[in-house]
Amino acid sequence: MKRKIFKLGKSTLVVSLPAKWIKKYNISKGDELNIEEKERSISFSTEKETSQTEVEINLTNLNKDLIRWYLIGAYVRGYDQIKIIFEKQENMFFAQEVINSLIGLAIIEQGNSYCIAGEVSGTTDRQFDNIFRRIFLLIISIAEDSFAALEKSDNESLKGIERRDLDVDKFINFCLRILNKRGYKEYAKTPVIYNFLQELGELGDNYTSLSDDLLDVDLSKMRKELKTVYDETNKLIRIFYELFYDFEKEKILEFYNKRKSIIKTMAELKNIRPNEITILYHLRKINENVLELFKLKVAGHF
Repeated sequence: MKRKIFKLGKSTLVVSLPAKWIKKYNISKGDELNIEEKERSISFSTEKETSQTEVEINLTNLNKDLIRWYLIGAYVRGYDQIKIIFEKQENMFFAQEVINSLIGLAIIEQGNSYCIAGEVSGTTDRQFDNIFRRIFLLIISIAEDSFAALEKSDNESLKGIERRDLDVDKFINFCLRILNKRGYKEYAKTPVIYNFLQELGELGDNYTSLSDDLLDVDLSKMRKELKTVYDETNKLIRIFYELFYDFEKEKILEFYNKRKSIIKTMAELKNIRPNEITILYHLRKINENVLELFKLKVAGHF
């Protein structure tokens, strides 16, 4: 897209903004825009969200999984109102459960064969930053508590990991919604942060899968080396959390050396029993998640 520069008065140069962008964010005379200069480029951004948007979802013939995916998809996409059409009351009840689990959304209107979910609270950059950090801390607590449950052979605590991961998913969906509606505060980093959140979601899911499979293992007989990999992997995540908010060379090297040591320990494991293969698989996946998060942090640092 190109724009011609016009001269206004003796020394002022002006350029027009794209009409589609103006309409999308409801820009009008007198509004203020944020301007960021980067060598040969200048970027404009606004504090406004996209204009009010609506979507209609017909639940007829959809099962519970599809209903959940449709509604969460519309929520994450950033729609302000979601009109839900239904024939069966049980579908409406389930849809209400899903809506109630989505931050900032609620049923604002209801009829015999439809209901409308609408946004009941706005979004701010400060909300995003606080919840983003909370996602990190929730995953760290899941990691450390699942290992503590392993050490104590506490199956009840392991069963609770999945419920806690649902909170992680809820906060991730909220942050993805903010990114779709407003973008990240450093707008050029929006795609990186979006991918980062998705990777965090997969990390939480992998800890849930690990905890589920631990329920089928005699925890008291798990070998010491495998426990060491588990514990060191959890420490790696905490190191990365600290690195994310304090990106210094010393912490980068600490992270790199810790991960290298974990991979070496996994490679040296011999005579792996069948029930240990699954546990090792999950720990490898978790380590891959953390490495991908590290790569995304590096990409977003510049």
